[in-house]
Amino acid sequence: MVSYKKRPLLPARYERLSELLCIAIWFAVLTSYGECFLLLIKKYAFHREVGSWHIIWMTPLAEVCLFGIFGLILFAMRHCWPRLFSVRLVLFLLAFPSFVGLLGMYPKLYSYAILLLAAGLAMQTARLIAARPQAFVTLVHRTTGWLVALLGSLVLGMLLWPMWYTWSEQRAFAMVPPAPPGAPNVLLITLDTVRAQSLSLYGYARPTTPQLERWATTGVRFERAFSTAPWTLPAHASMFTGRLPHETRANWLVPLDGTYPTLAEVLRQRGYVTAGFVANMTYCGEHSGLSRGFSHYEAAVVSPTEFVLSSALVRMVVNAHWFRRLIHSHQIFGRKDAAEVNSAFLRWLPRQGPRPFFVFLNYFDAHEPYLPPPPFAAPSDPRGWWEDVSHTKDRSDYLDLWKMSPQQTQALREAYEGAIAYLDQQLGRLFDELHHRGVLDNTLVIVTSDHGEQFGEHRLYGHGNSLYSQALHVPLVLFLPRRVPAGLSIPEPVSLRDLPATVLDLIGVESAQPFPGHSLARYWESGNGTANPGIEPLLSEVSADSLLPLQEWYALSKGDMQSLVFGGYHYIKNGDGSEELYDLEHDPLEQYDITHSERGAGLRAQARHALDSLLAHHSASHN
Repeated sequence: MVSYKKRPLLPARYERLSELLCIAIWFAVLTSYGECFLLLIKKYAFHREVGSWHIIWMTPLAEVCLFGIFGLILFAMRHCWPRLFSVRLVLFLLAFPSFVGLLGMYPKLYSYAILLLAAGLAMQTARLIAARPQAFVTLVHRTTGWLVALLGSLVLGMLLWPMWYTWSEQRAFAMVPPAPPGAPNVLLITLDTVRAQSLSLYGYARPTTPQLERWATTGVRFERAFSTAPWTLPAHASMFTGRLPHETRANWLVPLDGTYPTLAEVLRQRGYVTAGFVANMTYCGEHSGLSRGFSHYEAAVVSPTEFVLSSALVRMVVNAHWFRRLIHSHQIFGRKDAAEVNSAFLRWLPRQGPRPFFVFLNYFDAHEPYLPPPPFAAPSDPRGWWEDVSHTKDRSDYLDLWKMSPQQTQALREAYEGAIAYLDQQLGRLFDELHHRGVLDNTLVIVTSDHGEQFGEHRLYGHGNSLYSQALHVPLVLFLPRRVPAGLSIPEPVSLRDLPATVLDLIGVESAQPFPGHSLARYWESGNGTANPGIEPLLSEVSADSLLPLQEWYALSKGDMQSLVFGGYHYIKNGDGSEELYDLEHDPLEQYDITHSERGAGLRAQARHALDSLLAHHSASHN
């Protein structure tokens, strides 16, 4: 009988398991450093968001684990079937996932193009290595030690990071000056993507917010609160600085800079311990600029899910349509829900000591893909109605929404409302716990949203692409015992840019006002609930940046837009030169454009003049 002696993969000493694993780890480390290099180019050359800095150490470690497991499998298969797994095939199978991961980081490449390109590159790599195995082994032997040492230093830095962060946080707390005696806490809560139109708090038929309604009776509810922008970053920038979007310049590719002081910075200077707990890690994370002034800020967290998803190859697989259909889920992996935000805040709360706190809570549950947990899921669940969902690391987006039937739109809206109901439940639990701890007795609570959402109104979906009321009209509730009256409803339109001035007024800061705008307390302190007639109209804006990540979807809109709420009307100036005008008193959902009506002509000219004057005034003040 003729026995078969398997051909060595490489020189004899490299046929051992340890040597094959060494080669696999070499591919892994090079792949991960390539991914990190591409991420740095994406961030600093193209100004795109890439997520938490933890990816610097998680990506190499995750790839080493992935390729190490794959190397074990290859060794076992080559041992069992030596004729099948030749030199070139094993090298090809190690190089192929490396190129797939790297090419998959370019989102505009189709999956089949990525696979074909990766296969071609892997074949050429395997051919070159197999032709000169000794040179390749020498290269691996000489470089692996340095690569692993670099990886080890990153992991060591990861282990030391919590100690350094805790020390820096304690140092920041120690540097906070004494606060005035009896200074109230401040709790600012933003419900990302929650529109007032879908809340039972504002008369919606479905009971989406029973808990918020209960707590609103202890304070003031604003019937017509308007955001300054229809998407997250500029809206939050206005809430933090009191400035309008064109002043902060915070945009799709530009974070909030240090030009203007933030509410967190001002309160920290007045003795407040500041902390933020964020679920929207894309536009509220540390890289957004919103963390400025916070001594403690939790956005991206280190978790098993985040660790696994730090591998580009894993992300490509788990976000693929076939995989999502296989597991029957469109949820964002690693998404931080409201219960997790609450838990993080409540764990931190005892650490802040006797000082007053300013805490920012950001919830993300009502954002796409609208998948609330049971029992809040919609009666007619839209997840089975279409499969064309685009998944990335931090978000999931339904595509071609404007092609949906009315029944699909209704199901999508019901899922969104279910997410709001879940948020409301969690808000109720948070407030009950804070009340049980006695915290609410001396806490100014502000509940609002950064922007709304559209479900086919004006033939638009989502947000960030219009200035209609569905995108701008948001909830706003304030309560603070002995300072804010209970059970009051304010019908006049107000802007979220007034929140910083309102906070300083309600906590008793009497020094020079560092924020523009006017305190909303004027609506109940005047005695008749009537606003100062000299207050300027409410301005909102959105910019169609030429490098907008969702440029194809945004093309449905009309370029740079500004809108003005004045005298019960809402005027919209579109980037294409067209104008729209709506009567908010008689048409709050803005279904009828009165621009070309008899009364609309005069009102349109009045609004255009007011808008131009307002923008010129702010431009002169800025310069």
